[in-house]
Order: sequence, then C-alpha cells, then structure tokens
Amino acid sequence: MFGARVVLQPSAFVVILFLAFLWGTGSDGELTASGFARGGALALLLFASVFLHELGHAFAAHAFHRKVTEIVITLWGGHTRFDSKDISPGVAGFTSLAGPLMNGIIAFWAWVAMGLSSSPGLHQTLLWLVYANVALGIFNILPGIPMDGGRVLEAIVWKATGNRMTGVKVAAWSGRIIAIGFLGYVLAVNFRSGQTPDMFDLLWTLFIFSLLWPAATMSLKAAKIMERIEDIPVARVMRSAAGVPYDLSLVDALTIAERAEVQEIVVLAADGSPAGHFAVASAEQVPLELRATTSLSALTLPVPRGTEVASDLTGPELLAHVREWWGKTDALVVTDEGEVVGVVHLAEVSERLG
Repeated sequence: MFGARVVLQPSAFVVILFLAFLWGTGSDGELTASGFARGGALALLLFASVFLHELGHAFAAHAFHRKVTEIVITLWGGHTRFDSKDISPGVAGFTSLAGPLMNGIIAFWAWVAMGLSSSPGLHQTLLWLVYANVALGIFNILPGIPMDGGRVLEAIVWKATGNRMTGVKVAAWSGRIIAIGFLGYVLAVNFRSGQTPDMFDLLWTLFIFSLLWPAATMSLKAAKIMERIEDIPVARVMRSAAGVPYDLSLVDALTIAERAEVQEIVVLAADGSPAGHFAVASAEQVPLELRATTSLSALTLPVPRGTEVASDLTGPELLAHVREWWGKTDALVVTDEGEVVGVVHLAEVSERLG
C-alpha cells in the first residue's frame, strides 16, 4: 500500500489468540466457543485499528512525497518505515500525528454508527471499538518518546530551537517521566483503594514500563552521541558478512564465509530478505563431524524485517536506525545494492560511539 510492502508478523497472531482467550473468558472463569469467538473478533478489531493507525502514518508520509517502504504489524503493535532523509520538523511532526488522528477518525465513525444501529450486540461491539481507538489515540499522543506524541514534541522543540537533538532529548526525558508516572499511577490507584496490585495488573504495568523506559533512554543516549559526531561511516562499526540461503547446511555456509573472508553469516529467507545472523567464530565451535548435518537455524539469531541499512550510511543516519531498533533486535544488516556486506551490532555501536 502506497508502494510499501505490508508485513503481518506471526507474533501478532499469538497476541490475538491470547486476547481472544482473555476477553472470551466469562466472569465465572469459563471459556465457551461463543465467548472465544467474541473475544477473537474484538482482538481482530483492535489489530485492525492498529493497522489503520500505521496506515495513517503511511498516508501522511506519502502525501509529503516520502517513499514508504514498509508497514509492519508485530507482537508490540506496529511500525511504518519511510524515507526520512532531510526531513523538516513540520513533516516529521505531522506524519507522527497522523496515526493518533486516524484512531480519532475511527472512534468518531464508530460512535456515529452506534446511533444508527438497532442491534444490541453490534451496539456493544461499536462501543468497544470507540473505547479502543480513544485509548490507542490517547496513549500514542502522550508527549514522550517512543510514542507518536513524543515525535511531535521533538518536532516542536526542533522547530523552536533549530536543533533536532535538543528536541530528541526533551522528548526522551518526557518519555522517561511518563514511564515512571504510569508505573506510579497504577500502584497509587491500587494502594489508595486499600488493595495490592494483582499479578495481571503488575505484569501489564511492568510490560508497558519495559517498553517506554528503554526506548526513551536509548533515544537520549543516541542524541548525546549524535551531538558529538559529524561523519562516521557504517563501515567503521560493522562486521563483514555474507548472505547465505536458509536451507544450506552449516558446512556450506562456513565454506562461503571462508571464501569471502567475513566475520558474520547472514541467513536469507525464501524471498531473499535477511532473517537472522550468527558469528563465524561461534559456528566454528561446532564439531567438524556435525557441521554437515547442522542446520543454520541452530545458530541463527533472528532479525526483524526492515533492519537493512545501506553501506553508505553515515553517523547521524546510522544512530537514527540504532535508536529506532534498540530493544527490538541486536543487529542491523548492511547491504550494498541488495547484497549483504556486513552486520552492525547495536551494542557495539553504542559502546564505540559513546
């Protein structure tokens, strides 16, 4: 859509099944077929709303003549990738705002449809859709990284100061404050009512905190690093690598790596996109007699789709990718005209440039 591939990762189905079970279980703890179907329908509507949210970002980027490359729905929700080179604060801010605006549009039309519906079941479903999109919109508009509102705040400060990194730091600190505030709010609500948080509330709260705090912290660190560097090519921080098809044996992959004199092997999926990587040194620890029968999956660390970066990337652009993917993968795959040439380990970038 808009020239971009749409990717639905299998992990999203895990969450859909979990929510179908959770929302389909009655107050008595009993799960029926009809309850599971109802819970599944609500889960699908939620993910459809997330997809339309990402489509809002894609539409805005496309409207500003930015090349949209990928719209991905994942375990964590979704993300949209587009060309952000030489982007202005206004375009960056409005593109970020477009996702929550889409949720507001969905909520509005679901509310209008409620007034036209005579079916109690449909009325309840539409009401849930209103609440879900209002919640998604409000959460994403919070003014802190990694939420969309954090990118809007970044753009506002960037425009006001003329320094994008100042905007990133302000939005990252705001994201940290929101993470702590969210954790404190949930705990305070429970304790004020004389209750202790149950296991579900505690796990859910810690899960949200674990998404917000690391992302904000990494953005803050990346901003500080980017202020100190001018032009660091990706070649300086990458390990040399070669791509191999997923169905090769380990001995064949090591042969290719030896001929190419590389440090890493990138495993390619059936469509040729990078699916994972492993170090040649670790593969050489496998006994010789087992290499011919060892599959690459036994050693491969997975990488999500969209982690490819160009070999001519420089410091600021590279660190923007590091900030985007921190916590989601351990490495980025470097390509030159479609061919795998290297692997950038995010932790090594942080350590070497810090």
